Amino acid sequence: MESLPNPAPAAAPAVVVESQPALAARTALRASRSAVRRSAARPAAIALRAAQRSAQRETKKIHEVRRAAEARRVAEVRAAAQRRVAARRAVVARRAVVARRAAAARQAEAVVRPRAVARPAVKQRATSQRRAVPKRRAVTRVRTSMRMSSVIAYARSQLGKTYRRGGEGPHAFDCSGFTKRAYAQIGLRLPHSSGGQAARARTVSRAAAQPGDLVVGPGHVGIYMGGGMMIDAGNSRTGVVYRRLYRGLHIERF
Repeated sequence: MESLPNPAPAAAPAVVVESQPALAARTALRASRSAVRRSAARPAAIALRAAQRSAQRETKKIHEVRRAAEARRVAEVRAAAQRRVAARRAVVARRAVVARRAAAARQAEAVVRPRAVARPAVKQRATSQRRAVPKRRAVTRVRTSMRMSSVIAYARSQLGKTYRRGGEGPHAFDCSGFTKRAYAQIGLRLPHSSGGQAARARTVSRAAAQPGDLVVGPGHVGIYMGGGMMIDAGNSRTGVVYRRLYRGLHIERF
């Protein structure tokens, strides 16, 4: 019996082995795709971080502006309070000065009144030994003193008023504006000029000075109050003030 030949063994499936260059190319392709995806996402992240930093800076600026505004408001409130306190103190000081001047004026008036009363009495005693003409002079002097009482009262009522060049009252005066308004109380119409007012009066000695006489100096006038004192609108520093006669002044009478 003839033997059959053995069948040939089946061939094993071929295993495809990629070559080294192909593997490297594929790896490089994958890496490039990952890099592309990362590079596409990076600008968005950068823009987001930039927007966050910008928002933080703006928030910080807003807070700084608010703090500065609050500091300014607090400073303004404090300054306004300080101004109010200073104004109140100034008013109190001004009232104290006016009160002191008024007290000094009352004291001077108390000194002047006995003298004004005594002078006619002395004059009457002296004239009783003379003729009737001196008696008429004494009566005239008493009438003049009574007439000037309105001038003196007005001058005292203006103590503490401010000085303003060219001022004639009622809130501010210069020297001749003050005397003009004072003598207008008895019907005297005087010019707004120290020289013009002095030209309307006659000079008397200080010993013969009486309350209500005009005090005259170089470019300045005031009102004599008796006892060596006067009231005048001195300057912007003193205003209308009660003070003693100083050198360079003389007395004149209308």
